[in-house]
Amino acid sequence: NGEIGAGWNRVGKTSGKPFVSLTLAHPSLSPRKVYVNLGQVKGKDNKGTFALLWNPED
Repeated sequence: NGEIGAGWNRVGKTSGKPFVSLTLAHPSLSPRKVYVNLGQVKGKDNKGTFALLWNPED
C-alpha cells in the first residue's frame, strides 16, 4: 500500500465556503497529476451532497 496523493482544507476566495483541494498522482490513474476539488453542492435541497470537480484530460 502506498499514498497516491494529498488533500488540503481550503476556503473559496469569492464564496467563503470551505472545500477540500486534492492532488492525486499515480500511473494507474493518469500519466500526470490530477487536481480535484471536493465541495458541498449549493442549494437548500442539496444539503449533505458533495461534488468532485477535476481537470479534464488533455
